[in-house]
Amino acid sequence: MIKGVIFDFDGTLTELTIDFPLVRGEIEKVARRYMGDDEIKAQEGQYILEMINGVEEKLGGLVPDFKREAFEELRRLELMASEGKDVFPYTREVLTKLKDKGIRVGIFTRTHLDVVLQVFPDIGDFVEAIVTRDDVKKVKPHPDHACEVLRLIGVRPEEALFVGDHPTDIQSGLAVSAKSAAVLTGRITRETFEDVGATYILNDVRGILNVLDKDR
Repeated sequence: MIKGVIFDFDGTLTELTIDFPLVRGEIEKVARRYMGDDEIKAQEGQYILEMINGVEEKLGGLVPDFKREAFEELRRLELMASEGKDVFPYTREVLTKLKDKGIRVGIFTRTHLDVVLQVFPDIGDFVEAIVTRDDVKKVKPHPDHACEVLRLIGVRPEEALFVGDHPTDIQSGLAVSAKSAAVLTGRITRETFEDVGATYILNDVRGILNVLDKDR
């Protein structure tokens, strides 16, 4: 039986508004103050957080200012992209219904906590735990991110459902042997989610309520 639901944030509970190519370009500008283009190009294909960590590793950890500056710039760009944004119109209703059913709810996100609070200032009324990139050494899809949010809401993996709009969210559930639900936002295809092994594929998070009704 599902006793806990763990949501991704951007693209799942709120519209995804960040321009990833733009952000990557700005972070690369920071990196160019510390290394050459060839070394930066070696990080192509990596997600932005992994790119920052990869550059730091190439620097040998001897230039701590790079990582600080890169994450400060990333936070600034995330906040700017989220200005004036709210969660989806149905988000609070869904979270309220989960709470009424006695479901434990958590958030796990690769973004900064300030961004989450800017978009969803009353989030504390609806969820029991928020685990951001600053709370774990390794972010999703690494299992550490999923394990930390499970620990905080007090739910075992077999009792949990991970929900998100990106393959990394589904992979996180798989990594801890939990169920997963992919939401279709137009960014990732149904076929991709099928290939990655999503337990359920939904149009949006409102479908979670039907999943729970069938689970009980």
